[in-house]
Formats: sequence, structure tokens, C-alpha cells
Amino acid sequence: MSAKGQDKRAHLLNAAIELLGSNDFDTLTLEAVAKQANVSKGGLLYHFPSKEALYAGITELIFQDFVYRFNELAENDPIEKGKWTRALIHAYTDDLNNSQVLNIASHSFSKLNHTVTENILVHFEYIQSKIDEDGIDSVLATTIRLTLDGLYYSEFFKLGQINFDLREKIIEKLIESTT
Repeated sequence: MSAKGQDKRAHLLNAAIELLGSNDFDTLTLEAVAKQANVSKGGLLYHFPSKEALYAGITELIFQDFVYRFNELAENDPIEKGKWTRALIHAYTDDLNNSQVLNIASHSFSKLNHTVTENILVHFEYIQSKIDEDGIDSVLATTIRLTLDGLYYSEFFKLGQINFDLREKIIEKLIESTT
């Protein structure tokens, strides 16, 4: 795909993400995304011939960006031991406190059939492999990841939500446990 085509595709995906950030998934239509992106429906369909293709693109873009941020945070951590697990903590926390696009990716992912999701699962496997080899106990690293997932999903589903101060204390404890 040409650079111009990649730019158009990214523009469409960002418009869809923006739309989903302020609307219900059940109301998402290709027409609404085209309107948000200020393109014709045909222009959208050229890049995303179905709603499932759009969901796959949304999910892939968000997880790619998350993995990029995860890598960036780890590379900038001066302490080698536990840096990947801390990077995961910070990447999750950044998203929770700011855009919460992982909610959009998780919901988009849930709309896909399993043959499409196999390519996306590579991101999860990559993150898990990095924290498994992080110089800290792999059970602890995985427990931290699952705790982060729980914090995220409690926000996502609005179930058992905890207040911000308690969440920050939990995050501090998780970071402390990586050193």
C-alpha cells in the first residue's frame, strides 16, 4: 500500500476510534465513521470492506501503538531488572488516566471471529514473553499483568470500580514489587 493509502487508512481508523470514544459500539455504522472522517462511504469501503475489517483495523492499530509505548517505556527505564513489567504498568496507567483506547481495542477485539484475532494475539504473546524474561519471578510478573487487566476491566465494565487514590496506591505497590 502506498504511503498516501496508509495515511488515509490511519485517518479512517483514528476517526473511528474518536467516534467510539464518545459513542456506544452498538450505534457504530460505516456511514458514521465515513462522516466522522469526512470521506464518502465508498472511500471508507475501499480500505475497510466490512465492519469486521474496520474492527480488526482499530484493534490492530491500538495494540500496535500500545506495544510501541510499552517498548519505549522499557527502553527508557535505567534499571534493567523488572523494566518490562514496569513498562507494562506505566503503559496501562497512562492509558487508564488519559485516552482509555485499550477499552475500544478490547471491545473491537470481542467483535472479531477467531481467525482474525490470531494475528492480534501476537501482541499479547510478545508482552507476556517480555515480562516472563524480565529478571523477576515470572509468576509475580504475570500476577501484575492480571492485576492490571482487572483494574482495566473494572473501569471498562463499570463493575467493582475503585477510587482513583486506591488505584494509585495499587499501582505504587505493583511498581515496588518489580525492584
